Amino acid sequence: MNLLHLLLRPSLVRRVSMTLLLASLLIWVVLMAYYYWQETGQRATTTRQRERAELVVAVLAKIDDVEQVRNGAKLYSALFNAPYQRAGLPENFLLQLEDRQGQVLFSSAAGGKRLLKGVAGNVIENEFNGERYHVYRAESGAWVLLIGEPVTSPGWLLARLSSNLTMSMIISFPLLLLPIWFAVTRGMRPLKLLSNRIAARGPDDLSPLEFNVEYAELSPLAAALDRLLDQLRTKLSREHGFVQDAAHELRTPLAVISAQAHVMMKAETPEERKQAGTHLDAAITRASHLIKQLLDLARIENDEAHTTERLDLCQLLRQALAETVPIATEGNIDLSLEAPDELTRQIDRNAFLSIVHNLLSNALHYGHEKKLDAEHQRGEVHVELILLNTVVMLSVADDGPGIAEAERALVFERFYRVAGSDKSGSGLGLAIVAQAVARLHGRVRIESGLHGRGCRFIVELPLQ
Repeated sequence: MNLLHLLLRPSLVRRVSMTLLLASLLIWVVLMAYYYWQETGQRATTTRQRERAELVVAVLAKIDDVEQVRNGAKLYSALFNAPYQRAGLPENFLLQLEDRQGQVLFSSAAGGKRLLKGVAGNVIENEFNGERYHVYRAESGAWVLLIGEPVTSPGWLLARLSSNLTMSMIISFPLLLLPIWFAVTRGMRPLKLLSNRIAARGPDDLSPLEFNVEYAELSPLAAALDRLLDQLRTKLSREHGFVQDAAHELRTPLAVISAQAHVMMKAETPEERKQAGTHLDAAITRASHLIKQLLDLARIENDEAHTTERLDLCQLLRQALAETVPIATEGNIDLSLEAPDELTRQIDRNAFLSIVHNLLSNALHYGHEKKLDAEHQRGEVHVELILLNTVVMLSVADDGPGIAEAERALVFERFYRVAGSDKSGSGLGLAIVAQAVARLHGRVRIESGLHGRGCRFIVELPLQ
């Protein structure tokens, strides 16, 4: 069973050998067609008959004796019929010699009668005993020669051609196969060396291979492997940093939870227990929010294909805004939406909602700061969804303190917080937005917000 599996396993050497065999078969067919055309073509027949006749009459023209001429004609008749004898066929080639008066001096056909007719210098077709002949007439000196070549049956001609050609192909095939087999097996040696070098590495060794290949065709493979290892190093480095940052971020709320639980146990008055309970609840909420965002980020970064469905983005956006109304009311923020009645698109629901929820949460949490003047006591968050050609554009703008130009490229990094902000947060919301936008093959950018203040996050998603 193992031997059968080994024989049937795909192999480049076997594939090259089979390709060469098929190419040889194709060459055999083409050459058979070419040789058959050469044997049966009118021009080839005329040329062949003319050469034979001119050869014979050139010799017979030098002989004056009738008996010698007759013997010469017999000799050439036997010579021309020899191939038919070797093929096991009856002597079908006809040769007829006449003098200038039309008397038949020799005929290879039985009876010695005048059998063949022809036109000097041309090949015509005659029929004798039910068989067709190509007859050529040549004249020289005192003699007239007519030669008749039988119209060969296709089966016999193909058999004769195939036997000769097949033997030539059988002899030449090993001479072609062996050099190609040697070249392929030698050319595969660098791949085996590369495989051995990779297999000899430790499980944590992701350094570049730096494998200098001898053949130009293998260079892209070695370069692609080095790029893959570089991507793995980068990904592992990011994951390692992510784990460290996540542990650091979780340590603070967990420490608060532990401290406040200890305070509640030691509290002597209801007020102390209530205050400790409030702090404990806030720490638990913060830890739960951080864990949820970590899970969201891990889910979005998953390389597995997400399920898409045809959804009305405007309806999803209205539902998300409705869920944030209590938070906006509590924070003294006016929410507004500008969108068409319907905008349907094939999209990943979870990725789109992650973008919307995190941008709204970011605007409501960081955007609004109470103003000193009564005219601007309320904050504003404006959401817009429009279709521009083949791009869906989502915009979330606020009138808060905004983000400095130098920091706008950094806010999409994980656990990054804007310098000088007194608002607490995990630093993961915008990182989730960036990953979700990448998942949907879009792009996100930051501009100035409402009334020349705050931020406007613009997400562009392709319609298809």
